[in-house]
Amino acid sequence: MTTQRNFVAKSLVVLCLLIGTTVATGGCGQSAAMAYYLGIGRNRKIEPLFVLPPGKILVLVDDTDNRVTWPRARDLLAESVGRELLAHEAAESIISNTSLMQLRQVDPAFPRYSATKIGRKLGANTVIWLQIKDFFAPTEIEDTSSAARLTLSIKILNADEMDDPSDVRLWPADERGHINKTELSAIEVERLKGSNASARALAEKAAKPIGRLFYEHTLGDLDNDRFE
Repeated sequence: MTTQRNFVAKSLVVLCLLIGTTVATGGCGQSAAMAYYLGIGRNRKIEPLFVLPPGKILVLVDDTDNRVTWPRARDLLAESVGRELLAHEAAESIISNTSLMQLRQVDPAFPRYSATKIGRKLGANTVIWLQIKDFFAPTEIEDTSSAARLTLSIKILNADEMDDPSDVRLWPADERGHINKTELSAIEVERLKGSNASARALAEKAAKPIGRLFYEHTLGDLDNDRFE
């Protein structure tokens, strides 16, 4: 207990000194960084960028250019995003990825369907449309710049809207969608050993930042990801 009190006391002294320095110099960058390091501000709430509508939601991963070298990674991405949303009560109901795979297998017209039509076929009210824009998962690392990466365009679509195309897009307003980039360091890729393992890790890592677009979280949550 004494040790803990001493740490708190020292932390307060450091913070007070930094605040004094800020007042004297007119700068706040160093004191803000130190305050965050001491845990101040880590609990600051970050509001969702978009609140998902009630009803059934389909997470649809679209890889029309077949960029993903291990197709199972697409399923893992959809499943991981669905679990993330349900775990934080950002969605009422997520349509199982198994239902999507079955529709893809039995319906020969599937490749011609729009994202919203696929959603309607499966009974979804809303579609989270994840379009893969870039994917790279090397088997071996040749240099430190050869990290694995996954870039997605995220769009929220109203599957119930059939009359007015302008009302299909719910979020964002940007035609490109919300761009999300996930990377693995060269050290992480080397440790994983194999492109399939890298693809799996990318899919699972991408799920958290995607999910957090739609539920309230804290600065501390974002910082914790770096140490997982």
